[in-house]
Amino acid sequence: MAGDVIKVLLVDDIPETRENLRKLLAFETDIEVVGAASTGREGLEIAAATKPDVILMDINMPDMDGITATEEIKKSVPSAAVVMMSVQSESDYLRRAMLAGARDFLTKPISGDDLYSTIRRVYDLNKELRDQFAAVASAGAAEGGKKARKIGKAAGHIIAVYSPQGGSGVTTIATNMATAMMSEGTRVLLVDTDLQFGDVGVFLNLSAKHSLVELAQSVGDLDEDLIENVMVTHGSGLKVLLGPPSPEEAEKVNPKDLAEIVSRLASHYDYLIVDLPHRLDDATLNILDIAERIVVVANPTLPCIKNVRIILDLFVALQYPQEKIIFVMNRVNPDLKGGRASIPIEAIENNLKRKTDARIPTDDRVFLSAVNQGVSVIAKETNRSPARDLVELAYKVRQSFTSPEEEDEEDLMQQEQPKQSRLSGLFRR
Repeated sequence: MAGDVIKVLLVDDIPETRENLRKLLAFETDIEVVGAASTGREGLEIAAATKPDVILMDINMPDMDGITATEEIKKSVPSAAVVMMSVQSESDYLRRAMLAGARDFLTKPISGDDLYSTIRRVYDLNKELRDQFAAVASAGAAEGGKKARKIGKAAGHIIAVYSPQGGSGVTTIATNMATAMMSEGTRVLLVDTDLQFGDVGVFLNLSAKHSLVELAQSVGDLDEDLIENVMVTHGSGLKVLLGPPSPEEAEKVNPKDLAEIVSRLASHYDYLIVDLPHRLDDATLNILDIAERIVVVANPTLPCIKNVRIILDLFVALQYPQEKIIFVMNRVNPDLKGGRASIPIEAIENNLKRKTDARIPTDDRVFLSAVNQGVSVIAKETNRSPARDLVELAYKVRQSFTSPEEEDEEDLMQQEQPKQSRLSGLFRR
């Protein structure tokens, strides 16, 4: 952060509070107050004009409260980190602030030390996202507002499975979706692109002499024989490309080559399922760019939803079409519609202004049993949750690529084979 000046916007309806904050920050050489607003609406206008790095936002204001103002600011200036301020310190205020997109929460009266440390901390935490939006804006200017990062369209469909929060169940979703999308005459490949700590091999009880490392060393010459030699085949028939076996081996892979490898592999398969790490960097973004569908996985917990909100804002800035995003809520308690110490799904949908496309119920017994046996969940109890829900998710993703003409033809085939269900006709265990 050396040499950087943090641009701060003050939004509070009390003049004395704004003045006190301004005085506290006046002698900090690395912090500059670029504006002050007395209402939420005024804060929106000044934020759009000044593009601050950090916004100190009061939660209670007459015309537009801080929660609503934060939601709107995250749309217009998504790179800004909002710090909510309130005389109230109840957990409900904190929860609402974080769901709205705030990065931190300060209780009034605010001491100078708390103020300085909080501003600098959220500025550092937001650096990666801030840099990414700056890169997007720069690329957009260079290309007349169009996306600049593009790799040639692959023959097969690329489906990226991603969550900004570790432990959300990305590998569980990816492995089961890939298995469910297999059917006669359909070639499916599951790729683990977590270079440091990929878990696909563990989940499917797979080990191999070869991995993504070999392909990374021959990016410009990926012929079919090399690809087949590097792949490993699971007992279900699913083809899998494992990630590097160790962090040391991962150093042999240039992250910049990952999207190129994925794109080239897609020309050999009908569906390419990519298990992505939760870290958001250029390598991950390049794969998200070329993916036709992004399955965003979330858990109904406050930290995860806060990060998902940031990611959805980023996708808007990247001009991803709405149909590209498939939002999946994982580990949902079917009785509570959320889970122990979790947020109700309906509240999450209202906050994100986006409906979930699929909800996967939690069942630790089923999931742990599948992992211990090295098989997919859908291989065990296909007609019961959560296996049934995972199959339905795969069906929904697959159908999103189907044209109306193909749907009509498929319906006709279903009429000719009445004894076979629609799902069992498409997927096998």
